[in-house]
Amino acid sequence: MQQKYSNLTISLVWFSAAISMAEILTGTWFSPLGWRQGLLAIVCGHLIGGAMFFCAGFIGAKTQKSAMQTVQISFGRKGSALFSVLNSLQLMGWTAVMIYMGAEVISILNRQGIDNAFFPLFTLGLGLLIIIWLLLGFTNLGVIKSVSLGTMFLLMLWLTLQIIRHDFIPMESQAIKFGTAVEIAAIMPLSWIPVVSDHTKNTQTPLKTTLLSTLIYTLTSCWMYSIGLGAALVTGKSEISQILALSGVSIVGVLIIVTSTMINTALPAHSTGMSLNNIWPKLNVKALSILTVLVGTALASALPVTQYEHFLFFIGSVFAPMIGVLMADFFVFKRTEPRNTLDAVGLTLWFIGFVLYRVLMWLEWESLLGLTFPVILLTFGLTAAVRKCFWK
Repeated sequence: MQQKYSNLTISLVWFSAAISMAEILTGTWFSPLGWRQGLLAIVCGHLIGGAMFFCAGFIGAKTQKSAMQTVQISFGRKGSALFSVLNSLQLMGWTAVMIYMGAEVISILNRQGIDNAFFPLFTLGLGLLIIIWLLLGFTNLGVIKSVSLGTMFLLMLWLTLQIIRHDFIPMESQAIKFGTAVEIAAIMPLSWIPVVSDHTKNTQTPLKTTLLSTLIYTLTSCWMYSIGLGAALVTGKSEISQILALSGVSIVGVLIIVTSTMINTALPAHSTGMSLNNIWPKLNVKALSILTVLVGTALASALPVTQYEHFLFFIGSVFAPMIGVLMADFFVFKRTEPRNTLDAVGLTLWFIGFVLYRVLMWLEWESLLGLTFPVILLTFGLTAAVRKCFWK
């Protein structure tokens, strides 16, 4: 029997997902726009990405299907395997990025470089903490997890107050276009589209749960981006170590990193297991999640994985057209089950959207709303038109 989670539990899952060093660092990229334009780009991007987040979560909540099971509606069971693999790869990438970033900042805050002998120990320690968090059952509230989430909230609030106390100064860095900033802000919630239904499916109130999850994640993610933006404008730098130095005490920065990495990385690791379980149902989700953490720890120990701007755009090019096709099938044609083992039409429509996204990037085409929004609209409209013709 499928376990049902309370709205509070699911909301806290998405609150913890948004509190991320990766989101704070990404927010620093917006500093050349200044506070007002940067904040506007953050909000616009999150409105676009948050709307897609809501649609994906609502589909899973209404059908009681996991994220990759909902993808089967448009692409078939075999077709969904492609997105399961791509999703697993991006989630393993996020796992490695967050572990590496955590170990890097801990090293710097302890006045050591990333080449010091303790760096692999820091990555290993963070990996073990994440595995413990998974084994404890990160969707179940307990004293340890409740204290960790509360501590994380207070630490971020403290960092926010430190930013407010300082004056903004111009940041010397390469300018970023407003549309590009909107796109980068939209991609972060978009990256959770192949994950969100893994949690919203476990509810008896689909609309309420999905709306609450969307609001919690979107608002918290905007907060994290804003911390990064504000801290970069205060320090004139985009390095996380400089930002955390605003806390005034290095141990506070270390606590922020350890708690954030432990809480935030468990979610993509768990969803990697869910995605691979969609391909091989006999495999144990928790075991796959732990394996994901081990792979991420190994990558973080061996490779510098914090340059992830192109990684973000790859996520957008894959999952923006995917949700466009799925939204048309579910909301326009009321499809809740796959019609074929392999839906060639759905995959072709997705591929057209994928190519369109990459071509527009290559041409450096720019709109005030980025690439995700127009690509989703075009994919949605094309899917509605083509499906109607084929079914007639």
